[in-house]
Amino acid sequence: MPEWYMQILKMTNNSWLLFLAPAVVFYVLRKDRPAFLFALITATFFVFGAVLHDSIKEFDRGIYVYRYLFWAAMDIGWMGTIAYLALKDKVYMWQSIIGQLVVVVAPVLQLFRLLDRHLWDLHFSNYLYTTLLPLVNVATLVVCYLPILFLFKRSKTTAPVVRV
Repeated sequence: MPEWYMQILKMTNNSWLLFLAPAVVFYVLRKDRPAFLFALITATFFVFGAVLHDSIKEFDRGIYVYRYLFWAAMDIGWMGTIAYLALKDKVYMWQSIIGQLVVVVAPVLQLFRLLDRHLWDLHFSNYLYTTLLPLVNVATLVVCYLPILFLFKRSKTTAPVVRV
C-alpha cells in the first residue's frame, strides 16, 4: 500500500471522521447548509486532533501537562466556533446548544485529569477519563446526526390531509 493511503487510513481509524462522513455527504445532497456546516466543523476538529495527536504526545512526553491543556483548548475552541456560527445563523441554534452541553464535559474532564495526575493521585480518574471521553465523542456524533433523525421523524408524522 502507498504511504499516503496508510496515513489516511490511520487518521480515519484514530478519529471519528469515518463515522461522520456519511452525515456530511447526506447534508450536501439535501442542501442542508446549517447541518452540513455543523458536521463539517466537527469533522475538521476531529481531523485536526487526529493529525496532532502523536505530535502532542511526543512533545509532552514525561510532563503530562500540555496534552490536557491542548485537548481542553480544542474542545473550548470547537464550542466557541459552533456558538459563534449559531449566533450568526449559520448552524442550527438547537444543535449548537445540544452540542455544547455534550462537549462541555470534555474540557472539564481534561482539566480534572491534569489536576489528578499532578496533585491528587486519585485512582478512579483514569477510568472516568477513558470511559467518558469516548462517550462524549459518540454523543457529539449523535448530535451531528440529529437533523437526519428529525427529518425522518417529520416525514413519518406528516401524512397527507384527506378532505371530505
